[in-house]
Amino acid sequence: MIGEIPNWLVTLGASGLTAVGGFLLALLNRGPAMQTALDARLQTLIDGYERRVDDLMLEIQSLREEVVNLRRALAEAHYQNSLGP
Repeated sequence: MIGEIPNWLVTLGASGLTAVGGFLLALLNRGPAMQTALDARLQTLIDGYERRVDDLMLEIQSLREEVVNLRRALAEAHYQNSLGP
């Protein structure tokens, strides 16, 4: 019923299967490289966030010290004011 398949069609089919197989193999083989690149990128982001948190903690400490100094100055002003002129 089905006649002989032309050689060009067999060659085209084989080429297509080879191309698909090569693509899948390349995709599977680059998985570890992609994972390494992703890990490096995530580590860079984490390092950046850790530095930013450290900077913010230093800023908070500085602001706390400033609040303590302002409260001390305010308390001294109230004390001086309560003594009168």
